[in-house]
Amino acid sequence: MAKYFFLGTYSNEGAAGLLSGATDRKAAIEALTQSVGGKLISVDITRGKYDACVVVEADSFDVAGAVALKVRASGAMDELIVLEAVDINKIAETATSVNYTPPQG
Repeated sequence: MAKYFFLGTYSNEGAAGLLSGATDRKAAIEALTQSVGGKLISVDITRGKYDACVVVEADSFDVAGAVALKVRASGAMDELIVLEAVDINKIAETATSVNYTPPQG
């Protein structure tokens, strides 16, 4: 499975829900992740540009994208980006077969 990093900023509604303590956010994220065959690795509240970072393992970016779409549609997050971890060794290996000559002039 691939690893995906979800970075997001809470909407006003999402922040209010977090403060109310009415739901266990980690449990809700874990249920969402498991519903599509993924595995929740971590949930962290962060300082800086993003309020939260969620790390998930999933079979494909399609799964991660569907999770992101569902979260966006809920209105809980104002901004949500998904980053996919990649194997730099595989990329470097593939790059050795790329035929590219920069344009001259």
